[in-house]
Amino acid sequence: MADVAALLEEDARSASVLDGGLPQLAHRLIDAPPHSLPLEEFGPYRIKGILGEGGMGVVYLAERKDLGSLVAIKILRDAWLSPARVLRFESEQRTLANLNHPSIGRLYDANCLTNGTPWFVMEYVDGRPLTDYCRTRECSIEERLRLLRSVCEAVQYAHSQAVIHRDLKPSNILVKKDGAVKLLDFGIAKQLEGLDQAADQTRTGSRLMTPAYAAPEQLQGGSVGTRSDVYSLGVILYELLAGRLPFDLSKTTPAETELAIVHREPEKPSAVAARHPGIPRAGKAAWNDLDVLCLTAMHKDPQRRYQSVEALVRDIGHYLKGEPLEARPDTLSYRIGKFVRRNRKAVAAAVIVVSVVAAQAAVFTVRLARARNAALAEAARTQRIQRFMLNLFDGGQHEAGPAENLRVTALLDRGVQEARTLSGDPRVQAELYQTLGGIYEKLGKFDQADSLLRSALRRQRSISGPASAEAAEDLVALGFLRSQLCYTPPPNLKIQGLDLVAEEMESVVIECLWQSFGR
Repeated sequence: MADVAALLEEDARSASVLDGGLPQLAHRLIDAPPHSLPLEEFGPYRIKGILGEGGMGVVYLAERKDLGSLVAIKILRDAWLSPARVLRFESEQRTLANLNHPSIGRLYDANCLTNGTPWFVMEYVDGRPLTDYCRTRECSIEERLRLLRSVCEAVQYAHSQAVIHRDLKPSNILVKKDGAVKLLDFGIAKQLEGLDQAADQTRTGSRLMTPAYAAPEQLQGGSVGTRSDVYSLGVILYELLAGRLPFDLSKTTPAETELAIVHREPEKPSAVAARHPGIPRAGKAAWNDLDVLCLTAMHKDPQRRYQSVEALVRDIGHYLKGEPLEARPDTLSYRIGKFVRRNRKAVAAAVIVVSVVAAQAAVFTVRLARARNAALAEAARTQRIQRFMLNLFDGGQHEAGPAENLRVTALLDRGVQEARTLSGDPRVQAELYQTLGGIYEKLGKFDQADSLLRSALRRQRSISGPASAEAAEDLVALGFLRSQLCYTPPPNLKIQGLDLVAEEMESVVIECLWQSFGR
């Protein structure tokens, strides 16, 4: 009876939410103080101020009285509106309790207020959102990628624990002063095994997101998985590289937002960065890789994105090391180009070494070829001289054999005639002229000897040059001939161009010897 009487009394007050109309309910929600503190103390924690407010809860800065440490306390706002909100809030508590990673904010404690409002205590992160941190610190491209890689590693760890975040954005990623990254706000995170529920059961949760960073399948209420987080990471990377979001959604309706993200293709980050003064500069080859890296993560087709956050982490590592990306077609020229840029000093040293070795090999090859050609030519000359000498004593009758009455002078005259026919082989002709000239000299045929030696000298100078050893040898032979003529001139000596008295001949001999020994 007492219970019934209490129910009737409460009903008579008409204070229930169900008794009021929609305007009264809206007035109650909108006019409520936005940041009023429900209590000053939560157990051992004392509230010091407000840190932020989201779609589900309010986060307060608190201090633990006994330890003096700062923490963040998240309280579910308007818990009385829907039991589903309480369930999601409690799900976030369980998710954080199961995640233990240095780049994920830790859960310390959890409880409920006397009116049933749940709250939990988590690690307080004194940091700035990822994009603000990079902009104010003017981080380089490599530094931005290293920070994003830390975020990806935290998301990858969450995926390994069967948890997808579903609301990745810079405001949920804080960077501390020492550069440490902390991933926060798993308020709409989802267990992977619960993703196969019917769409009407998860639609409310799927709509609790930030559209600018949400994957197309999230906006369309489709199946959400790990590659949805990959897309969000790609959007964050785009913002880090280009200085703005892929699409300007500030003045669009929800329908226009969905249309842009689902159907429009974003401009390449490199093209946007070229117009943004606050983005660090990079080379053309580097931007080609960054475009591939970013747009592959942001592909509208989940099957054509990176198949996991781990794959995205690997390609970020490849870029930082100057290695080929897995997302780019594996062409030989691309791999060679990346290898050369990655190992500039080693490749330059190798090129120098190879060039020196190749030059030495070429020099040795040329020298060997010249030596071989010289040896072959020498052998050919020897064979030809041998044939010449055999023909010289043949007497012109091959069938009868050598003539018995051939005189030496006749043989020499025939040799001179034969030598004059060897104009096609001037080197052999010059050697024969010199040999025959020497024989004529020994026989006292000085005019014939002088003529042949001068012919040999002209041939050698035209073949080997005036400063060659062969020309010097002929010049010495001519000089000795004329020195002999200077002291013992035979009677009636008639030499072409050298019909001189003894004194004049001596000067000519001295000049010949001087030139020959000087060379």
